[in-house]
Amino acid sequence: MTLVKWLISVVVILSLGGLPSSVNQHHALAFWHVKHTPTSIFINYYRFADDFKSLLSSLPDPTLYLLALSGEADAQFVWALRLLKNGKGQSALPFWRASAAQQNADKRRKLSALLLKLERWDDLTALSQLQLLPESDAAEQLKLQYSAAPASIDQRFASHEGFLLSFAQQQAQSHCEFNVLMMTDHRQGLAQLNIFKTRYQIEPQPRAGSFCFSKPIYLGDSINCQQHPEHAARCDWRPLVNNKVWPTGFDFIVMMTRSGLGNVSGGIMHLNSASHYGLFLHELMHFSGFEDEYVLPATKQAWLCQQKGFVAPNLFIANGVAPPIGWQQSDSCQTAIKAYKPSENWSIMQYQQIPLSQQYQQLWLKQIANPAEQPIRFGDYFTQLEEKISF
Repeated sequence: MTLVKWLISVVVILSLGGLPSSVNQHHALAFWHVKHTPTSIFINYYRFADDFKSLLSSLPDPTLYLLALSGEADAQFVWALRLLKNGKGQSALPFWRASAAQQNADKRRKLSALLLKLERWDDLTALSQLQLLPESDAAEQLKLQYSAAPASIDQRFASHEGFLLSFAQQQAQSHCEFNVLMMTDHRQGLAQLNIFKTRYQIEPQPRAGSFCFSKPIYLGDSINCQQHPEHAARCDWRPLVNNKVWPTGFDFIVMMTRSGLGNVSGGIMHLNSASHYGLFLHELMHFSGFEDEYVLPATKQAWLCQQKGFVAPNLFIANGVAPPIGWQQSDSCQTAIKAYKPSENWSIMQYQQIPLSQQYQQLWLKQIANPAEQPIRFGDYFTQLEEKISF
C-alpha cells in the first residue's frame, strides 16, 4: 500500500468512527476505500450494510471474495453468480448452496438461468431438491432433460420453445407426398429435430413437397427406448399403439433417442440426438426404399443377396442376370452373388457425410413419382403389432 493510500485509509477509518451520525455522507468514501483496499471490507461493510448490499455486484473480485468467505450470504450469492458467468460452475457450487435459501425467487431465477447455460444438471437437480428452484425456463428444461411426463411440462413453455405435448391438432399437409411425425423423449432431441426440420425446409430433397414434418412431439417417459450406443436405436411402441390417438394422413415417424445407431424399420426412423444431418437425409432415403451401399449385416445378406434384379432404386442383385449398363459393383453383398449400384463414386447411401448427388436425387424423384411403389408406413407396422399383442 502506498503512503497516500495508507493516509486515506486512516482518515476514512477515523472519520467513520468519529461521525456515526453522518452515515450517508461517508458511505461513498467507504466504498472507495474498500475498492482500493480489499481487506478494509470487514471495517466498512457492517457500518454501511444496506449500501454495500446494493453495490455488491460492483465490488472487485478480491473484495467480494473475502466477504463471501466471511459467510455473508448476499456476498456468497453474488460471488457465485460471478463465478458462473465466468464458466466456473464447480467453484460456484459451495457459495450458492450456502446462500440460495436467503435469496428471493427472482435472484434464484438468475442462478438457475446461469446453471442452465452451463448445463449444470446435477446442480439444478440439487436446487430443485432443496425446493429452491422457482418456476422458470430452467425448471422446465430440467424436466425435459430427465424425460419427465409430458403432463408435467408447462404448455406455454412448450409453445414458446416450438414443440408439442400431444398429437392433438396435428394435421397432415395435403400438398406433400409424405407427412412425417417427429418425436423424441428428451430435451436435446427437441432441439436437434427443430434444427433438422429447419435445414430441410431451406433445401428440401428430392424436391419441395416431398416430405412435410410436424413440430417435434415430446413423449418423455411415455415411451421406453433402449440406450446402448453401439446397437441400433429402438423404442417399444407397443404401449402406445392403442393408447394414443394417432393423427390421420401421416406416413412415417422420426423418433430421436438419446443414443443408439440410426436405422429405419416399419416406417419408423430411429436416430440419436448426436446424429448429423447427413445421416438424417440418408435414413430419409430409406423411407423411399433405398438400400445401403456399404457392407450389409450378414443376416441381411443371407436373404437380400439371394434376390434377383432390382431390390432398391440403387441396388441390383446380379443373380444370374446382367446388371444395368454403367452400374458398378457395390460392397453391399460380400457373397458369390454380387450387388451393383448406379455410380462408381461413393454416394450418400455408402457414406452419409457425402452430399446428395444429382444422380441419386433423380433416382429418388423417380421412385417417389412411381405409383407402383408403396413404402411401408408406420400404420402398417402398428397394425402388425396389434395382431401380435393382446392388451
